[in-house]
Amino acid sequence: MGTESPKLTLYRANGVVSFVPHVLLRELSIPFTDVCLNRTPNGLEAADGSLSPEDYRKIHYAGYVPALQVDDVVITETPAILTYIASLRPDKQLLGTNNLERAKAVEWMTYLPISLHNMGFGMLIVPHRFASEEAHKNAVKEIGRENILTSLARINSLLTGREFPVGQAETVVDYYLTVFWYWTVKNKFSVAEYPAYAKLVRRMEAKESVQQTAKLEGVKLTFQE
Repeated sequence: MGTESPKLTLYRANGVVSFVPHVLLRELSIPFTDVCLNRTPNGLEAADGSLSPEDYRKIHYAGYVPALQVDDVVITETPAILTYIASLRPDKQLLGTNNLERAKAVEWMTYLPISLHNMGFGMLIVPHRFASEEAHKNAVKEIGRENILTSLARINSLLTGREFPVGQAETVVDYYLTVFWYWTVKNKFSVAEYPAYAKLVRRMEAKESVQQTAKLEGVKLTFQE
């Protein structure tokens, strides 16, 4: 790629996990092309009509978001995308300040998409991905709900008594945790018993990047007007 800054294109949809790299790019003032996708019966297509679902599957093998194109290379999977974006601003140390913190950041970025996203909200919201028979879908949704509650309790416990989830400063994990709070509220889970988690989100919502991205994506903030 040479010494020139790479050309970035973020493929995203409103209110989903691609909110995280969307906020991070804006927070770091990294130039990027924003391609918003809308869901159709045939998959995701560009809101401006520039990409059909078939076109997008040539970019992301499964047709999901987010995807980050870096020049002519496509990165999929949110943890990988966040890791790359953070690497563009090493001075911010958003992956941690030492080897142990970097390992803890990876630990969080492994736990969240598996335990809370896929096995929690995934099972609750899209049970057909886990069960083809209607009779089994309610059971899948209930398991998802229990997994969400377990994860929320664990997250709040890990954040209790701490200002940041990793080390003594902000990392990509702070951004990653924020989107799941919004999903928790949207799906009508009680959040009163997660004060440490709420404290993190309140801090993140004070950021102009979070406010701006939420407005663009139609995400309702919890603590900011």
